[in-house]
Amino acid sequence: MNETWKFRSSRRRFLRSLALAATVAPLAAITVHSRPARADREPLDEADDAARAVAYVHDAAEADDPAYEEGQTCGNCALYSHRADGWGGCAAFPGRLVSEDGWCNIWVAAD
Repeated sequence: MNETWKFRSSRRRFLRSLALAATVAPLAAITVHSRPARADREPLDEADDAARAVAYVHDAAEADDPAYEEGQTCGNCALYSHRADGWGGCAAFPGRLVSEDGWCNIWVAAD
């Protein structure tokens, strides 16, 4: 009878630990992966292969591409995610920041 009680006690302890882990794990994943990932992104280098492939420049006034039209900037592109500091995310360059004043030849008019 004493062995049965030990088994039930350890089983309860295991189930409580499992429930706690199932509750905490998603919160830890969100905290660890989301916030630092956004904060640690670096600006896209104009010399990067991906940037050169789409003629990305930090300043649209310096765009030397036949597709460029006056007034187009990353800031008014549908692929751009605004931030307060003049840099933001771009769907074309995941994990990197682009200048709000920048431009590339995959610019898409925002609605």
